Amino acid sequence: MKTIPILMPQMGQSVAEGTIVKWRKRVGDPVAADEVIMDVESDKITVEVESPVAGRIASLLKGEGERAAVGELLGQIESEAPEAAALSTPDKEPPRETRAHRPHAGADVEQELVSTEGTPRGLDPAHLPELTRDWLSPVVLRLALLNGVSLQELQSVRGTGRQGRVTRQDLLSYMARRPVGSSSLASETGSASPRQETMAELGAVVPMTSIRRTIADHMVQSIHTSAHVTMVHVVDMTHIVNLRARIKAAFEKQYGVKMTYTAVMIYVTARVLRDFPNINASVFGSNLVLRKEVNIGCAVALSDESLVVPVIKNADQRRFPEIAQDVERLIRLARTKQLKRDDVEGGTFSLSNFGAFGSIIGTPIIYQPQVAILGMGAIVKVPAVVEGQIAVRDRLYLSFSFDHRVIDGAMGGRFLNAIQTRTEALTEKNLGVEQL
Repeated sequence: MKTIPILMPQMGQSVAEGTIVKWRKRVGDPVAADEVIMDVESDKITVEVESPVAGRIASLLKGEGERAAVGELLGQIESEAPEAAALSTPDKEPPRETRAHRPHAGADVEQELVSTEGTPRGLDPAHLPELTRDWLSPVVLRLALLNGVSLQELQSVRGTGRQGRVTRQDLLSYMARRPVGSSSLASETGSASPRQETMAELGAVVPMTSIRRTIADHMVQSIHTSAHVTMVHVVDMTHIVNLRARIKAAFEKQYGVKMTYTAVMIYVTARVLRDFPNINASVFGSNLVLRKEVNIGCAVALSDESLVVPVIKNADQRRFPEIAQDVERLIRLARTKQLKRDDVEGGTFSLSNFGAFGSIIGTPIIYQPQVAILGMGAIVKVPAVVEGQIAVRDRLYLSFSFDHRVIDGAMGGRFLNAIQTRTEALTEKNLGVEQL
């Protein structure tokens, strides 16, 4: 009989903890593999947690309404299923004589012997982990950041968690074997965190929320991982602004949602991405994975100053009205905290509309492990020279941040030019709304 842990699941890159909403099972109840055993929620999404194996609920360590960190033990399942051996927690530590012959034998982490003549373990492209899930928990991400472990290093760590996830223990084991000289955040800044009293002398001290800390860690990790470059193109939106003014009332009546510029740009970008597979991609170690689907994440700012990135799946195959409906649906779910985990997973490219707050140009940060993100500024009326004459035009600045490790300036320029050209040539027929 093996004991299988029930853990608080990862519910998105910027989520560090969750609340148990309801236990579907009680202690002693039988449970089937993949059967839902509880509902948990963060302040962004709700998740149904399934049992990894068939067995019996042995213990429930947290009650309904209680909060727990991602990866925290919530209960246990006893199982005799064959797959339970791979998921079970060890019942006892190795014999002391075995530990005595290992380096760092006194450490409380799993150790592995490493040959001084060995070469770094390479990545087998045929066995890359599934990139459509969040494979790094906030706990692992924070531990890596504080110890100067890059995302590329993390991608080389052998994960022992479920579906090959890298656990905290995996990272601690890796750092125990890491070459001397690897820097930490404190050593690079030259000082430890200032004392509470010192900060209080400067003003009010407001601790970051767990979500804010996780977002901060992810953004800093992205900057340390990708060679960010931002290019800007200006798009003449006069034709689109006039088109929208003509049909927006009929569009809302027909499809039940507003015709937004965000939906327009997602529609155009998704189709352009078909011709730029290296941009609709993910980096994993020294491999560039060209994604089969075009799934565009759309950043949504929330009232608590955090953000979430729901994903429009298969955007390149969707009609414009369908995209508009999906965008409004996901934004509504995000702001009412009803997103499901599937709503925020699987993104291959992201779009951020900072123009909604009046900004014209920005430098968005790439959402790892993607390789690019497109930023939309506000559409503003400006004087422009058109066929030798001064005219008032509606202009949109597109800010395209990309990873210079895998995308060069020429490709970035062609990509932006393709978006500009297709956007300026849009008609009711292109959008599939000529009947309005």
